[in-house]
Amino acid sequence: MPIVFTLARSFAAIRDIAYWDELDTALLLMVRLAPMDSLNQVLALIFEVGNEHRTVTSRLLYAVSYWLGGTVDFRLMGYIGVAFICGLCALLVHAAATPARRVRMFVLLAALLFQLQHYESFQWAGSSIDHFQIVLLAGASVWGLARGTAGGLALGTAAAVVANFTLAHGLVLWPVGALLLATGRRWRDCAIWSGAAVLAVAVFLYGFDVNPGHGIGFAGAGRITVYWLTLLGAPPALGSAALAPWFGAALLILVAALAAGGAWQKEPVAAPLVGWAIGSLALVAFGRAELSQGHVYSRYYVLGALAWALVLFIALERHHDPARPHRALLRALPFLAAFNLAADFAFAHDARSWIICRDSAAERYVRFGRDGTGPFSLHPDSAHATRLLRQVERAGIYRMPESSVERRFKLVAPAASPAYFVDRILVDEHLVVIEGWAALADAKPVPGQVHLVLKSERSEFVFTALPVPRPDVARATGKDWRDAGFRFQRRRWMLPAEDFRIGFLFTTPSGAQSVMTAHRLDLTGPGVGILAK
Repeated sequence: MPIVFTLARSFAAIRDIAYWDELDTALLLMVRLAPMDSLNQVLALIFEVGNEHRTVTSRLLYAVSYWLGGTVDFRLMGYIGVAFICGLCALLVHAAATPARRVRMFVLLAALLFQLQHYESFQWAGSSIDHFQIVLLAGASVWGLARGTAGGLALGTAAAVVANFTLAHGLVLWPVGALLLATGRRWRDCAIWSGAAVLAVAVFLYGFDVNPGHGIGFAGAGRITVYWLTLLGAPPALGSAALAPWFGAALLILVAALAAGGAWQKEPVAAPLVGWAIGSLALVAFGRAELSQGHVYSRYYVLGALAWALVLFIALERHHDPARPHRALLRALPFLAAFNLAADFAFAHDARSWIICRDSAAERYVRFGRDGTGPFSLHPDSAHATRLLRQVERAGIYRMPESSVERRFKLVAPAASPAYFVDRILVDEHLVVIEGWAALADAKPVPGQVHLVLKSERSEFVFTALPVPRPDVARATGKDWRDAGFRFQRRRWMLPAEDFRIGFLFTTPSGAQSVMTAHRLDLTGPGVGILAK
């Protein structure tokens, strides 16, 4: 149930909207890639440091999308990001080996990873493409090393190298993997692993620079430690800043107790991943304690939740009764279900608010042709966002979701007894808006039925129009024409500079019907809408 609920919410929220980080990590990347004709230039850009990370893997995903199709679809990237976390869970369940252990692992991962604390990563490709991908790569690396085979070592090393260039906390895999190999006295494998680590870290640090706005440093060690404990304890604390450090300290105590009891030697996959997650959050705390001002962003919850899920799994394995393999899990199940539901309720508002902020900013951009016209924006620098979006739209690289999109119809008949009224035509340097109502006299209007036709001496276009309720039309005409209203809206630079006649096309069960009017949209000069009398 948590998996189905969370995935349903995720897929409903994912949209093809470039938002915040994605404007620079994806759109600006494609703009910079477009003129490059040298492999060295491309590699330098792909491996470039950005905010203390080398996000090579996500850049390659965006670059391949651009090279193959000339654009990027953020919905597809969001689905890929969600697939990463599902892949991690499948890998860990498989690695649990026996049916009873797999059931325990599955339930714990479902309860802790599939809930709305992770709303950013589940709803936004800009987070999931990195923060969900890194945990899958870490899981694949540890699982490969734990197999104890040459193929496993090759897989583990390759996954670690890719993680190294996905996010900075991929670096934590190298000491974790070395410890795993050393405790197993696999000295030859440890030497190979260490050699790969030296090369990968050297490439990562070559030309490395720090964003001065992040305030990275050792000053304020106490603040960094508290933030680290907060990151560790945030999932069970349900975001409570007061309780989270105490839960974080409790996690460390529990980890130490399990390690002292010898449980770690029995869990060659779960135990190293716990160490990696804890170490990764220490690195996050070091780099983001000052910038975040103690706030735990949703994208960081996946590391803490993964650590808690695996620690609870190790604890259940240590204390379960082999004669009754599911007894301990059944006793824990009400608490896991209660936590999962509480997390959904606690973060439902934040998840909805995030969607509202994104969609409102996108709607305002589509409506006004520039960012920052309302209370929410697509990017902290609205002027930069406006320039970049116009650049990629004109180049055909990417286009924000449009309220009116072009459609094509093969057979169109003259409209029988059409009725219409154009209320206004607005034209400025950014946008063209046409509003009114239209209907066929012998049919009840259906929302989305009305299309706008623009026809000049050289071009003819048919665009969808947003349905607008018009109860005033129904009252004035005495007909059931409440759904006859429409709003056409399109950014001006996406229309040719021509003098258009305005018409309407109606989709009906018997086919498309159209009528041309005497109204005009003249875009040959400054732009003007002409309402015929």
